[in-house]
Amino acid sequence: MPCLSCNKSPAEYSFRVLEIHTLHVRDFDGEKLIQSLGEERVYEVCAACVSSEMRAVLFPAVRILKGCAGFGVLALVGLVMSLTLSLNAEMMTAIRILGPVAVVTGMSGIFGKVREILRQRKILAGLSEEDARRYAAWQCVLKHAPKKYNDNDLTYIPVSEETLGMDVKALAEKYTLIPAIANKAQLSIREAVKESA
Repeated sequence: MPCLSCNKSPAEYSFRVLEIHTLHVRDFDGEKLIQSLGEERVYEVCAACVSSEMRAVLFPAVRILKGCAGFGVLALVGLVMSLTLSLNAEMMTAIRILGPVAVVTGMSGIFGKVREILRQRKILAGLSEEDARRYAAWQCVLKHAPKKYNDNDLTYIPVSEETLGMDVKALAEKYTLIPAIANKAQLSIREAVKESA
C-alpha cells in the first residue's frame, strides 16, 4: 500500500482506524451532534514522510508562520478598522466595535495556534526515538486522511492497545463521541484486536 502522505514510497508505519462520521445540526436548542460509526480503514505512512513531520514539529517556525498568517491578517485589518473608524465620529457604534473584536479574535487565534504547535513539540520531544516516530506517523495520518464525507466531518480512532484499554467515558472524552457511539467504537475495537491476535 502506498504512503498516505506522498503516495510513492513503500510505507513503514501502518494504522488501523475506525472512522467516525459527525454531522453538526443547529436548531433552536443549540448545536447537536449526530454521529455514526464508519468503516475500519488502514492507513500507512513512509519513513521519509515521518522524518519530515518530525522536523516540522521539532522546528516549528514555518508551521507557526503558516498557521498564524490568517489570524495575523485578521488582527491587522481589525487594527486598521479601529484606527480608521475612531477618526470618524459619525460611524455607528456597532460598526466601530468590529475593529477591536477582529483584533481580539486574531490575537487569540495566534496564541491558540502557537500554544497547540508548542504542545505538540513538547510531546514529541519527551518521547523515545521510536515512540516519537510513531507519534509523527500518526500526525501524518491525521493531516492527510480525508476530513469530510458528504456533509459529515470525519475523525479517526486508532485500533490499538491504548484505545482497547480505555473505558467508554474516556473514549468519548478523548475523541468527542456521544456515549452510544463510544460504546459501539469500543466493541468494534475489541473485535478488531481479537481478529488480529
